[in-house]
Amino acid sequence: MSEFQHPQQTPWGYIIDAETLPDFITETEFNSFTGNKFTGDVRIAANIPSATASIRNFCGWHITPSLTCGILYNIFDLRDAYVGNDLLIQLPATYVSSIDKVVFDAIWDNEAQEWTGDAITDASQIDISSGDGLLKIYDAGVRNKRSKVFVKYTAGLPAGFQTGAIKELTANRVARAVNDTYGVNSESAGGVSISYNATYSGKGSAALTNDARETLDAYRLKGVF
Repeated sequence: MSEFQHPQQTPWGYIIDAETLPDFITETEFNSFTGNKFTGDVRIAANIPSATASIRNFCGWHITPSLTCGILYNIFDLRDAYVGNDLLIQLPATYVSSIDKVVFDAIWDNEAQEWTGDAITDASQIDISSGDGLLKIYDAGVRNKRSKVFVKYTAGLPAGFQTGAIKELTANRVARAVNDTYGVNSESAGGVSISYNATYSGKGSAALTNDARETLDAYRLKGVF
C-alpha cells in the first residue's frame, strides 16, 4: 500500500494526504455569518481562498481539517534536538491526534511507495504532546550512526472541533474585502463586525488585524527544529 494516496507537499515542509486543501469556509457559511447581507456578490468567492491562505500562512501549518501527514528529517539537522540518546522533534503541527509511523535510517521503497528502514514498533518508545506537536523518541540510537528519520502522523482540527473562531475570522477577512471598495469604515453584518480601527494593518481579505493575530496565536505552530 502506498504511504500516501494523494501526496501533496506543503509550504511548511511536510506532506499531506489530500488532493487539495479546502478553504476554511464556504460561500454559504459566509452568508450565514453575515446574515446574507452580501449574497450574490461575486467578490465573496474570489476572496475566500486568500483569506484562508492568510490565516494558514500566519499560523504556519494547515490547521484544519485533520489529515494524514508525513515529514522526513536528516538526523544532522536534528543534532541539537538530541538529549543523550533521546530525540525531540517539533512536528509542524499544533494538534496531533496520532503518531502512525516512525522509521530511522529511512529509505524510499519505490515499488512499495513507502518509507522503510528501522521502524519503531514499541509504542512506549514514543511520546507525543498533542497540543504543541512535540514528539519524543526515547533511545533513538547514537546520533552519528543514524541517517534520516521519517515520521507519519495525523494532525489538524477535525471538522467542527474548535474551528468556529477560524471560520469567523475568515468570514471577517472576506467581509472587510467586500466592503473595502465602498470605503466602509464601520459596519455590522450578522455576527461579523467590519469596523476599521487603529489596529487594522492593511486592507483586503489577506490582511490580519492585531486582534485577529492574538486570537490565532492559539493555533500557531510552536516552531520546528
